[in-house]
Amino acid sequence: ILTQPAGVYRSFSEITKGALQHAVAENGLSLSADDADKLMRAYDSLHVFPEIPKALDALKQLPQVEPYIFTNGTQDMVSASVRSSPDLGPHADLFKGFVTVNEIQVFKPSMTVYEDLVVKTGKEGKAGEVWVVTANPFDAVGARVAGLQSAWIDRVGKGWVDRLGDVIGGVRPTAVVSGVDEAVGEIMKLSAR
Repeated sequence: ILTQPAGVYRSFSEITKGALQHAVAENGLSLSADDADKLMRAYDSLHVFPEIPKALDALKQLPQVEPYIFTNGTQDMVSASVRSSPDLGPHADLFKGFVTVNEIQVFKPSMTVYEDLVVKTGKEGKAGEVWVVTANPFDAVGARVAGLQSAWIDRVGKGWVDRLGDVIGGVRPTAVVSGVDEAVGEIMKLSAR
């Protein structure tokens, strides 16, 4: 889907900090380096959406499911988020691991990222058994183009309106759901077929 030219990769932490600096400047504000660092640390401990703990509890009852955190973020960033989150911390042992883009140095929705996920989850040759649960349309489409399944979280309740998939051949998520808890149920239902 997308590729980055060699030599321009920057970690998601760097990009996030740059986006923060851009937002501050665009709004005519100033921010000390210390305050910027505090905001970046706060980013690492954001709260989750209300249905997430219920979804994680449901996953604990499904030993056949191997959940991973799959992210454009760095290993350090994601580890800090999980550890410091009052919502995720109690569920940290549920995840089989973190799959980040740092080793391959391209971001979602590059097909390379999804291929790496398939390898790191031990599903070579079985990409269709791997599900990506996401609220990002580009991620849902990227997963499908790479042969994976995707459950797209429709947080605003407007249905699938993204057009990237239309541009590249009518690609849509496997499932459109209202929350991660619903995604777990839908994945189990569709996987049983």
